[in-house]
Amino acid sequence: MSGIILRYLAYFGPERTPADLSFEPGLNVICGASETGKTFVVESIDFMLGQGAPVRDIPERHGYDRVRLALQSDDGRQLTLDRSVEGGEFRAYEELLERALPEAAPKTLRWRHNASHRDTLSHVLLSFAGLPSKVLRRNLAGATRSLSFRDMARLCVVNEEEIQGRGSPFLSGQYTTATSEYAAFKLLLTGVDDSALVGAETLPGRREQDAGKIELLDHMIDDLEAELDEKGSEEAELDDQLARLNNSIRQQNEALATTQKALDVILERRSAAATEIRSTAARVAEIDELVERFGLLDRHYQTDLDRLAAIHESGSLFVHLEKQPCPLCGAAPGNQHLDTDCEGNTEAIVTAAEAEMVKIARLQRELEDTTNSLAVERQGLLSGLHDARTAYKASERELNDIASPAVLSERASYNVLVSKRAEILAILDKVERLKRLTAHRADLDPEQAEVEPTSSGARTQVSKTVLNEFAQTVERILQEWHFPNATRVFFDEAKRDFQIAGKDRGSTGKGLRAITHAAVKIGLMEFCRERSLPHPGFVVLDSPLLAYWKPEGDEDDLRGSDLKEMFYSYLLGLRQDNQLIIVENEHPPDSVLDRANVTVFTKNPHQGRYGFFPGA
Repeated sequence: MSGIILRYLAYFGPERTPADLSFEPGLNVICGASETGKTFVVESIDFMLGQGAPVRDIPERHGYDRVRLALQSDDGRQLTLDRSVEGGEFRAYEELLERALPEAAPKTLRWRHNASHRDTLSHVLLSFAGLPSKVLRRNLAGATRSLSFRDMARLCVVNEEEIQGRGSPFLSGQYTTATSEYAAFKLLLTGVDDSALVGAETLPGRREQDAGKIELLDHMIDDLEAELDEKGSEEAELDDQLARLNNSIRQQNEALATTQKALDVILERRSAAATEIRSTAARVAEIDELVERFGLLDRHYQTDLDRLAAIHESGSLFVHLEKQPCPLCGAAPGNQHLDTDCEGNTEAIVTAAEAEMVKIARLQRELEDTTNSLAVERQGLLSGLHDARTAYKASERELNDIASPAVLSERASYNVLVSKRAEILAILDKVERLKRLTAHRADLDPEQAEVEPTSSGARTQVSKTVLNEFAQTVERILQEWHFPNATRVFFDEAKRDFQIAGKDRGSTGKGLRAITHAAVKIGLMEFCRERSLPHPGFVVLDSPLLAYWKPEGDEDDLRGSDLKEMFYSYLLGLRQDNQLIIVENEHPPDSVLDRANVTVFTKNPHQGRYGFFPGA
């Protein structure tokens, strides 16, 4: 029996301590805190198995320029692969290397599969897995293509996003590749490829005429498919996410409007307090200025009263003195005309002074009344000013402590949702572009189009007996894991997925989808190995026990059950020529630690291993 065992994964860089992991046959567990590189390990394994896109750029990867993956076949052949973090071709050594230098010069293996070349990574890995020179159907018209190891890799390496997806565990969600993906599943399940198929006859004249257009469209389609594969989302799931996001945005918009209204009320209250403060302060300043002027006027009145009092006193004295010649006109007492107007009429002057003094005293009293009234008004204004300032400060505190942070939080949440929606819309736009390009290519090259079956074409068929046996294998695994209601497991050929106890697997919570997806991929490996059918011989799963640490709801919550213990117990009991690499947040049970290859990332620089990269 042929198969592959992964032995070593490492990142190297000039003046960098290697970041590496060793793997063993059987069960391997990588667990620990988030943000320590666990998912990055899964992505790196997939990258070294021929994924075209460069590895994800994370801060911890800075300074590392090369990735190494060492593996061996069940029959003892050894292979070490080196590749730039930017992608491209592989350097291959026919020996198991970890940090040691190679003994022989490397061979170059091309990363892109090509059936006519043997110097490709795909050809070497397929020969290790016992799957050389196999053919897959690529469309419903019966056209075929050679099997690539990437067709196998997606059935063996499952990232966190894929394991909790709603779609079939065997399909990527890209309708243009659905036929070949299902054909790869059929090949593993039956051991029979599609080399017996004969596609529809081509149209040489038209093909020659449109060859340039087809080649250009192929490049454009390949680029779009690569971008969409990197995103890893299915169109149906994207539509579902978009609907949920639109609903969330609507609710968030309503919450933001409510919070904004509350903020507007506080702002209006603060503005009213500020307006009252300004107008009151201005009136107080105006009163202070008036009081100052009235004080000056009062002093003028007092000066006038003092002057008039002096005149009155002096005139009164003149009246009682001995008569003398008029000091003004010089007339003798006998010649003075006291009954006529004269500037020297002392009595008239005294009388006038008295009258003026009475008038000024009245004005002075009125002025005092006005000043007292202004003082009372000023006191009331000062009291109101204190209240207005208190209200202003209260509004300011409410804005700073409650309203403004709430609005900022709601706006931030709203912006996140809008950004996510824009991202999904961009992906859906690429999906639509891919459909248009594929349709255009189908017009130019009808025999390769993904069309509905007609009298000259047929869908990929898998024996119902084989599918039933495979469903029974998955059912047995779920039951041994103590999965709830693991009865009547049935493979739905229309949806190319399973029903469990009469319920579609994809309609359950993401935690349950993750564990059932794991059962399917492990069951596929076990099904093939028990029947001596070809299979790569390893499975890498990222977060299969999601329902334990991130359930989607009560029905998706497996905490409190013994499924985790039974899951690991089952994996420990598998044949040693099966390799499983499980990536999880939670630690496995203590009983697993001595019986499996367990690596724990602590995210603590003072305890154990921090993460995948040293000194993270």
